[in-house]
Amino acid sequence: MNSEFVLKTLAGCPFAKRSGMRMEPTAEGVTGILEDVPENLNAFGLVHAGAICGLMETAGGMALFRHTEPGELIALNTVFNVRFGHPPRGELRCVARVSAEEARTLRDDVAREGKADKAMDLKCFDLQGTLIAQAQATFRLMPMPETYRPYFTG
Repeated sequence: MNSEFVLKTLAGCPFAKRSGMRMEPTAEGVTGILEDVPENLNAFGLVHAGAICGLMETAGGMALFRHTEPGELIALNTVFNVRFGHPPRGELRCVARVSAEEARTLRDDVAREGKADKAMDLKCFDLQGTLIAQAQATFRLMPMPETYRPYFTG
């Protein structure tokens, strides 16, 4: 699995930098971390819903990138349905998993059909383990368009 590609891609993402977002590779995906920084707060001192969605969406995409080579495929979010359950404060974490077997099937589908969709259940927790938000997301994998290639391999 390509941890280096995930870290390099995230390092080149202005949104992730501004948000204090980082990814820690795991055996079958990533743990996305959203740092406790003022830029992520809303007017009430809570972590902004948009920052939480950004964390979960990014973690899902990066879990898929763990199984690709730089410049091979792109993962774009096509569906994102989120439910918030608890007021969010402090550093947040989201675990996203894609098994090697799932990734092989997805790559085979892309080779055969030109695209593949992967549904994921994503959960966001605070450092106390409280469930902050849960999302169902669908990501589309497809061959990397030439116009996007410089952003991922530059």
